[in-house]
Amino acid sequence: MPHYKGSTAHSIYIPMRDGVRLAVDIYLPRGLEPDTKIPALFAATRYWRAQQLKAPFSWFLSLPDSARTFFTAFGYAILRIDMRGTGASEGSQPHPWPDSDLADLYDLTEWVTQQSWSNGKVGAFGNSYQATTAEMLGACGHPAVTSALVRFNEYDVYTDIAFPGGVPNEFILREWADFNRSLDANQLPKRMSLIEKILVGGVKPVKGKIPPHKNRQVDSALKHVTFRDDVDPELNTTIDGISIHTRPTSHIMDHWGGWFDAATADAVIRRFANNPRPQRAVIGAWNHGATQHVGAKKNPFPLLAQMKESLSFFDAPPTTRELHYFTIIENKWKSTVEWPPEDLAATRFYFQPQSGLSSTLPTPQPADRFEVDFNASTGFNNRWQTELDQRPVKYIAQKNLLSYTSALFEQELEITGYPIVTLYVRSTRQDGNFFVYLETIDEQGMIHYLTEGLLRAIHRRISTDIQPYKQFVPYHSFKRADAMPLIPGEVAELTFGLNPISALIRRGWKLRVSISGADKDTFMRIPTAGSPTVEILLGGETASFIEIPIK
Repeated sequence: MPHYKGSTAHSIYIPMRDGVRLAVDIYLPRGLEPDTKIPALFAATRYWRAQQLKAPFSWFLSLPDSARTFFTAFGYAILRIDMRGTGASEGSQPHPWPDSDLADLYDLTEWVTQQSWSNGKVGAFGNSYQATTAEMLGACGHPAVTSALVRFNEYDVYTDIAFPGGVPNEFILREWADFNRSLDANQLPKRMSLIEKILVGGVKPVKGKIPPHKNRQVDSALKHVTFRDDVDPELNTTIDGISIHTRPTSHIMDHWGGWFDAATADAVIRRFANNPRPQRAVIGAWNHGATQHVGAKKNPFPLLAQMKESLSFFDAPPTTRELHYFTIIENKWKSTVEWPPEDLAATRFYFQPQSGLSSTLPTPQPADRFEVDFNASTGFNNRWQTELDQRPVKYIAQKNLLSYTSALFEQELEITGYPIVTLYVRSTRQDGNFFVYLETIDEQGMIHYLTEGLLRAIHRRISTDIQPYKQFVPYHSFKRADAMPLIPGEVAELTFGLNPISALIRRGWKLRVSISGADKDTFMRIPTAGSPTVEILLGGETASFIEIPIK
């Protein structure tokens, strides 16, 4: 039960070891006795720790903060922090999540442990960017750090959001950079709602003027980065220098992702599989931030109840590890202590002539031929774009794609895990993007999007190098030394994984696999000019197929 009602608040600057001061709002439970010691939770962001209302609204309104209300009621101190170079804090940010954040998180933790109200324990929570700083807290090395609630963030920035499959995510890199430029100029981004633009004047100051910020932005990667090991001269780092997977963490975590939220489900699985520590992992049928439960009329996962359960991660960290996942269409939560779950078998479906899909290996047939349609698009509410602003995920029906459809299934089956596709192709160009979509079609002919995967052809080499973490799909290093351009007119193999999914396919339903060479409203066009013609080979030793984990 909650112990307190309301909270006290004050804003201060906390100096770091190099003298740079970070803006921090400290919230303590109202009525906290002087001799009572409590834990602290960080909410560290680059998206303004708090907003300043314009007059006259500031005279009689205050902005709600449900997390502050929730945690202080249960006896936690909350520190809302503008990270270095952002909001009302001093300094500059060379790129997202720089190594200086680790030192700052350490110094903030040390400062907390010296406060009269502190019991010497520090954790963190957050969605998206703030989730990564919560995860980074466990890599800062301070012994007071206990655990974190990590929601909807990337594990490997290169593959999870910036260059999935090596394909430049033009939308997210440009839009996110523009969003952050506005914040750094103390202006509301264009994507903010009309009511926010009416009410909000900028970031909440500590005192005096807001320090000016001249931060570098990630859209520079569109000019300078193709491979994982490319150093962006503006950011002065590789994309791996931004990623959490290069900063091993030790704290206990309760981490969530969504089947339909970019690659955050994949991030949860890899994080779970690559660290044996006690933890709770959760994957729902969610968009970014779980504001939408995709494909269901209501959310069967009560978020408030789960937040209360998450408090145990701070009070009494668990000694077990478990991954909870939601199977769509069946609408059922399941749990496993290892990934992949038991009793799954990879079932191969070959692409057939006349657009069929079956387990029968076809005899060699003339290849299916298509000219890449660079106007193809999954729309503006796909899994990649909605990460920016938590819009509902909704895929538009694409037309004129090369598709392969199964016969009606005679019994129910469950798909859980990573489908893996192998395409044998001939192209008229040395490079190109390949998008593969997995869908199911119900008795009424309604199409249900399940998942997708993508690969830029020059990254097709399957690497035998030591992999940075446990994988569940063929490993592409995306490094310059492994570049493997297509040879026009020659057969090439492209094998790559789709994002994971758990779905029930009902009796009388079908599966469909569709192939495209572009998604114009989200990903960069490759090649940048011309009209490549691609052939998908069918049958014999070069039979294209997809392997799907089925129970």
